[in-house]
Amino acid sequence: MSYTIKFLSLQKAELEYEVAVRGGVAADSVNELRRQIVKLSLALPSEDILESHLEPFDDLKAVRESLIKSHNNIISLKTKLDKNLFTRTETLLHHIYHRLNRIDYSSADVAEAYKSCRSHFNSQYKDLTSFKMQSSQVPQVADSSPDPIKELVNVSVSCERKLFSEIGKLKYSGKTCVRAFIQKVNEFIQSRSIPQEKILAFAFEIFTDDALHWYRCIKDRVETWDEVVVLLKQDFSENDYDYRLLAEIRARTQGELENITIYIAIMRGMFSRLGKPLPEEDQLEILLHNIRPCYASTLASSANITDIDSLQNICRNYENIQSRLKRFREPPKVSADTVAPEFAYTKQATTSNSNNNYKNYKQLSHNFNTNYSKNYSNNYNNHYNKYKTTSNPAQQENHNLHVNEMAPANDDNNKKNVYCPRCRSQTHSLGSCQKPRFLICFKCGRKGVKFPDCPNCNAGLAKN
Repeated sequence: MSYTIKFLSLQKAELEYEVAVRGGVAADSVNELRRQIVKLSLALPSEDILESHLEPFDDLKAVRESLIKSHNNIISLKTKLDKNLFTRTETLLHHIYHRLNRIDYSSADVAEAYKSCRSHFNSQYKDLTSFKMQSSQVPQVADSSPDPIKELVNVSVSCERKLFSEIGKLKYSGKTCVRAFIQKVNEFIQSRSIPQEKILAFAFEIFTDDALHWYRCIKDRVETWDEVVVLLKQDFSENDYDYRLLAEIRARTQGELENITIYIAIMRGMFSRLGKPLPEEDQLEILLHNIRPCYASTLASSANITDIDSLQNICRNYENIQSRLKRFREPPKVSADTVAPEFAYTKQATTSNSNNNYKNYKQLSHNFNTNYSKNYSNNYNNHYNKYKTTSNPAQQENHNLHVNEMAPANDDNNKKNVYCPRCRSQTHSLGSCQKPRFLICFKCGRKGVKFPDCPNCNAGLAKN
């Protein structure tokens, strides 16, 4: 005898068990539980599940609660026969039947409780069968409650329509990368738990253009989707696909704004497209060559890197540290709103007073020498050029009286050459001059006068 369960007639407690025993995670609402069991029951019928996921005592406790529900339903049926209530009670007893068959009652403690539950089940099922003939003679009363069988059919039809619309997005014309298409189909199957037979049944909707002509030709030779995949790779893959893809892999370096996690994920995706898997050692070598040079110092200080995960962790730590460095800020200064100013950072002097004094002295000395040399050279040149180009005949004649006695010094590289303004000679300096001291204008060489009193060099002073 077949004990068929109409799952949409079960209550929440029984639905949670039916979902859990098939490996699913029970949802909170009844509607969601019904959607779950509709999908799971297609792949795993009740007859194929031979063991329970619960402990025997926990299972028997739940069975007793279900038997109480069915007993109350039978009492109601004895009072007034109702076809919908009869159907729900029959479904509940079928649920109890399959549940009892999965309980292990080999131990003595469990056996006694199991026999009691089995006895109550047999008694209730016998009472239910006595109503079967009577329920067939009772006219059907219009009931506003939904029919569980119709609900199951409607849910199945809606699921099929939804599946058809989603599979319709998987189109392949034969002009794009076949391996990308195969990967997309496999991910679709895995994410929606769809049997491969369903995908094969929708093959005429998936393939278009040249790919559809191809499938019509080979459909009699294939029985599973895996066989279709083998022929797809054979007929639509380019002969040098792996060679060209490997060249693209070696040329694919890390972008400037691309973090290491995304880059390695993309590279692993490219590795997975290869027909012949690349050893992880070769993958690691390519990644070490193609990541950005900024990781070099961090990798050089690390131990020997043997796998891609270690490489990713090291580079990710480097990125985290760099992110912290960019966000680092100097400690704030003390303000009027500072609550604890004694804990605020105070900038310390980096050099001692003696070093500061030495630096100040050195700077002053450099400025003095520069200004003195600049002013002296400029004054001498300015006065000499002024006298040389003057338009005053008397001043020009007065200059000619003394120019023969002392020739002007050569101005080429004046700052570097040794020069004695008293002798007007470049053979020695003023400090090493052996001539006796006498009055002389150091600018124009006129004897008997100093530079402040020299009428040649100070024409305005002579007029006054």
